[in-house]
Amino acid sequence: MVAIFVVATVLVCLTIELLRQHAAERKAALAPIRPQTVPERFLLPRGFFIGRGHSWVELMFSGHARVGVDDFTQKVIGKVDRVEVAPLNTNVKKGDVIARLAHGGRTLSITAPISGRILHVNEDLLHAPELIRKDPYVSGWLLEIIPDNVGPELKSLSIADEAAQWLRQEIARFRDFVQAQISTGAPMPAGATLLDGGVPLNGVLEQFNEKTWQAFEQEFLAAKG
Repeated sequence: MVAIFVVATVLVCLTIELLRQHAAERKAALAPIRPQTVPERFLLPRGFFIGRGHSWVELMFSGHARVGVDDFTQKVIGKVDRVEVAPLNTNVKKGDVIARLAHGGRTLSITAPISGRILHVNEDLLHAPELIRKDPYVSGWLLEIIPDNVGPELKSLSIADEAAQWLRQEIARFRDFVQAQISTGAPMPAGATLLDGGVPLNGVLEQFNEKTWQAFEQEFLAAKG
């Protein structure tokens, strides 16, 4: 009798554990996919294509594509006071300027990672530019485009591990860029750990002048390839 009771107890425990594991697996399966984090603390979403001008593409079930600016760019810019985007129904080519981000009297141009016709603009972002800081990949998207030549153009963009490796290289290049700006007389960002291998500070470009912003745009945001 005792043996039967022990066996029954074990079976009950195993059943409870299996049910618990099943519930945990189901919860994980239903959870939204969250962006992975590159070690340098910049977010990089799964399934997003990243262009060499730090703009991204998300393919939608409709066949359209959403476009925005990546986490690296929004973080080093800092606060965004105003967002301007190209008008609806504009036909844009890959590399054309599709948006401008403004901070004070300084602006940065964002280029199209793919070609197509602009179908929608993110009106919420135009009225609340801070969305690009809060969530550049979801609520902070810029435009929705009907692609013209998406297959071949995606080949020049990066995704997954390739994108993460490229972003690491860009972060290292940005450190060198800031070092070069300081060597030409630009002020050292307050409290920076950037030059001794630390993480680029949020809003580091806020402390530089228009000339440095123009140099950053040319080095990191201009259309390439």
